[in-house]
Amino acid sequence: MLALAAGVASNGVLPASAAQLPRTAARRTVEQSVHEAYPNLVFGNVACPAGVERRRGVTFTCTVQLPGTFLVVDAEQTDGNGTVELSTQQALIPTQALRDFVAQNASLPATVDCGPSPFTVAHAGQVLTCGAALADGTTRQVDLTVADTAGNVTVTAVR
Repeated sequence: MLALAAGVASNGVLPASAAQLPRTAARRTVEQSVHEAYPNLVFGNVACPAGVERRRGVTFTCTVQLPGTFLVVDAEQTDGNGTVELSTQQALIPTQALRDFVAQNASLPATVDCGPSPFTVAHAGQVLTCGAALADGTTRQVDLTVADTAGNVTVTAVR
């Protein structure tokens, strides 16, 4: 097993405004947390809902646009002042780390292809497949099972 990327976990304070959380402030908080957790990640829009009541225990979900996919970020308000705690049920794994992991665990030197995207988004239990071209000319498909939101993976099949 290999620890790849940490999940998003952050506390941020959103500015107060009447009885609702400002959507732009929520987006900025998510953007800042994602930048801190994944400094090399290039992402697009962050979408958060409008009209979220500002109250302890209220939860909402934002989505972060990535090339070809989305990262879903859950937010829970920890007080009535707009303080939120962010988390995700997804692992955000650098694809190069997957390639390196497969190559390091191959029986022969290998060229590994885990797809073109620089990051892979997956849920715990999800199976990711990488292709491996071995030095002896053979090719294999390697299944990696994502163990948790930290991005730990295990090799579960080689075909």
